[in-house]
Amino acid sequence: MKKLLMTLLLTFCIGCTYTLLNETNMNVSAKSTKETIMIDAGHGGYDVGSISNFDDYEKDINLDIALLVGKQLKSYGYNVVYTRTSDSVSWPSDNKKDLQARCNLAQKKNADLFISIHLNSSEYDASGYEIYCDFTNKTTVKLSNSILTQLDQLDYSTNRGLLDTNETPLYVVTNNKVDAILIEAGFISDDSDLYYLKNYTNNIATAIAKGIKKSLN
Repeated sequence: MKKLLMTLLLTFCIGCTYTLLNETNMNVSAKSTKETIMIDAGHGGYDVGSISNFDDYEKDINLDIALLVGKQLKSYGYNVVYTRTSDSVSWPSDNKKDLQARCNLAQKKNADLFISIHLNSSEYDASGYEIYCDFTNKTTVKLSNSILTQLDQLDYSTNRGLLDTNETPLYVVTNNKVDAILIEAGFISDDSDLYYLKNYTNNIATAIAKGIKKSLN
């Protein structure tokens, strides 16, 4: 009888140990595969970006959108990091060093994706949203199309499509070792685009976050 009890006890202990090890491995696996997304609010600090007809600074609207995108992504369970969370910037007042610092941050934070938020501007009559990505990178092309699909549903402006950074190089995309895209969410020079960007910022941010989520899923 004692032998039988000892055998049952040993079997139970082994089973518990196996279960604990299994649960530990599952937790490690879940954590290690969790995407880290870096959100880059374009311009900032010394660099105001483009200016609207009403003296709005691009850097401020970019930051508003970026923070809301990050908040939504966090609610989905992603790790979110930022290049900046205020108008204070840590890099020198030099354009190339500024852009390289953003790329360096993506590597330092072990980001899986780099999403740069910008607004367009033109001297001519132009409106709409577009995304720059590397057309040879299937991940970023899929990601960009997914975001455009979500922005289309807002019906606030024109879908200007994807632009290939192999033809039109953009530093934070072409010099980034992390999969990167740059979103032009609208034209700050167009009063209609600007109105939506300022008054329905959360809609745009939610659409971008949903596009990212659907692409990663």
